[in-house]
Amino acid sequence: MTRSDTGAEEAGPPWLVPPRYDASAASLAAHSAAIGEMLAGRARLWLGPFAPPARLPAGLEDAALVVPTSGSTGNAKAVALGLDALLASQDATARLLAAGPDLDGSVAPGPAGDARGHGFWLPLLPPTHIAGVQVLARAHRTAQVLGLSSAALPDPLGDLRGHFDAAAFARLAEPALDQAARAGLPALTSLVPTQLTRIVTGSTGADARARSLLRRFAAVLVGGAATAPDVLARARAQRIAVRTTYGSSETAGGCVYDRRPLPGVALEIDRPDPDGAGRLRILSPTLALGYLTADGDRDDSGFSPGPPRAVLTSDLAELSADGHLTVLGRADDVITTGGRKVLPQDVERAIDRSLMLRDMVRAAVVVGVPDPEWGQRIEALVTLEEGLDPAEATSLVRSALRTSELPAHMIPKRVHAVPELPLRGIGKIDRAAALRLAVGR
Repeated sequence: MTRSDTGAEEAGPPWLVPPRYDASAASLAAHSAAIGEMLAGRARLWLGPFAPPARLPAGLEDAALVVPTSGSTGNAKAVALGLDALLASQDATARLLAAGPDLDGSVAPGPAGDARGHGFWLPLLPPTHIAGVQVLARAHRTAQVLGLSSAALPDPLGDLRGHFDAAAFARLAEPALDQAARAGLPALTSLVPTQLTRIVTGSTGADARARSLLRRFAAVLVGGAATAPDVLARARAQRIAVRTTYGSSETAGGCVYDRRPLPGVALEIDRPDPDGAGRLRILSPTLALGYLTADGDRDDSGFSPGPPRAVLTSDLAELSADGHLTVLGRADDVITTGGRKVLPQDVERAIDRSLMLRDMVRAAVVVGVPDPEWGQRIEALVTLEEGLDPAEATSLVRSALRTSELPAHMIPKRVHAVPELPLRGIGKIDRAAALRLAVGR
């Protein structure tokens, strides 16, 4: 663990810079220890994509945690979060988890100060991004609130190296569940959609064992990217307490659960179109202080001072009359082809929902390739089930989508079969890399 002083002229705790994360148990433990020091106010934690500055710019002096983030272009930023925002996020999440979901999926949050939602956390995400950091941080917060001698985490922490599958999950989950039961705490964990999909759709005995273990968790948070509706339906039919989350580094992680905001969080649609869609604005006590640039300056892009403070996201969204959030896609992902605007997520959902492609296409990403005639040409990258001819990908997808309700101008002109879709962060599609692959083909 590196301890970096920011210079005698700047007051405040020193920066802790953990060794590069390698998914080993020792690496996970080092990050957990640093997070504990940060939450206790004894240090600040630096996970940014560049070295800590000698001095924080005005307005970011209260930063306790700096984490990387990136947009769809892949350009890295550093997000500075204050300790009050992190604690607000952890406690609001605990209040919501204490209440549990009603039958219709809505939530009735518990009262402030309710300690019941603080539980025992199984970390399965890398602590290099806010989602993984918050899993460990919530476990340390459990210890603070309940007066425990150590963080509510498995002892020893598990080794997360290697392929994630049902057997790997069972190896990590079984001892964690036993320790949670002995501590008298609810067992909690967080997954990305790919991890959840592997467990709930697998057909082996190991998959069935993993599902039986996952059912014992009081809540299974899933976020970081959209989860296929059929995967959520299967998980809930299997009596897995899955809770969908939406958020970002700028909001200290998930701030919308099961499509409704956390207690104290408000959602607005900026300049909605006639259909009610527009960019999503979030007003929340969990917001970051702002961005830190590589040259040590402050960037407030998207943030407004309030009160309450707000951030204008790059996500296009809709709000129902009863306040349920539907995220449509990112504004900067919009493809303009022949003068018409197309959200790639709409095409991806059509592929995912096609019964003709159900046993053929595992996953897909849609991009806009530069085209001299149309401006951009819609193309798709897909991963196929074993035994299918990659050369047939275009005809398979186009034939299936012609029988759907998708307009003709939204059907991909070309479809490229690839072994894996490019990912970034904790499971999000790397659209910039996908575009480069499509252009290269």
